[in-house]
Amino acid sequence: MDHRQLSFLVALAGERHFGRAAKLCHVTQPTLSARLKQLEEELGTPLILRGRRFEGFTPEGQRVLTHARRILAELDELKGDLAPESVLSGRLSLGVVPSALQAVAEFLPRLKRACPQLALRLKELSTAALAQGLEHGELDLVVGYPAAPAMAGFAHRPLHQEHRALVASERHFSLPENPQWQDLADFPLVLLTPEMHQRRRLNQQLEAFAVRPPTLLEANSMAALEAMLQAGLGVSVLSEGWGRSRLGQGLVTRRLPGDGEPVALLWRATPQRSRRIEAVLDALR
Repeated sequence: MDHRQLSFLVALAGERHFGRAAKLCHVTQPTLSARLKQLEEELGTPLILRGRRFEGFTPEGQRVLTHARRILAELDELKGDLAPESVLSGRLSLGVVPSALQAVAEFLPRLKRACPQLALRLKELSTAALAQGLEHGELDLVVGYPAAPAMAGFAHRPLHQEHRALVASERHFSLPENPQWQDLADFPLVLLTPEMHQRRRLNQQLEAFAVRPPTLLEANSMAALEAMLQAGLGVSVLSEGWGRSRLGQGLVTRRLPGDGEPVALLWRATPQRSRRIEAVLDALR
């Protein structure tokens, strides 16, 4: 077994097609198929469900895939740690909750100036998916909610407090200057989908104040939610920072009562942090 076989397996999981996975790995399809078959023989168990085309992974294949992702992430991290001290290269995978995209956009230029040769890959995901990405080694760092149950056990450094606010199109809705949670009952709401941590927290607030929205539209991305708001389809409850970043774009923001929730950088707790994580922490200190 070698790391190339593992990288072929991970590529196949991402592309779900032998030909596309081979192209991604810069090998021929017969080569990729043969190396994966060799991996199955070395491990003594089928990993891939094969028919006329790729059909998925066996349960054993799913377990091997989890280990493969972690091993490749650690190998990439090792290469970065052994690079010359003056050059920090490789790729940093950064996951972010949708509501924190604006905060990430503000600090990325500082990070690129500090580490110009470090490639960045940004993924917008739900809190549960971010925790899974950290655990499996698919993500190096996450900008998310340290108080969320899924994030228990990860190391973290606070970034800021996220306050909730009403956000709406100023052409379609007139929001109170100092809204209360009960005011949500007066508006149709457009919200993030239930698997998002921010939505679960909002549901708790709505239940506490016995607020029952007249209508409800849902979206699983901030881009889709913003389109609904711009169209005047309803009012949303989002982070105040995100709403204020849209000032001048037809949206108005009004903070709701409450202390807010901490947003932090999170990473896997290990005895020694990698140079890449140290570089990000230094750039944001």
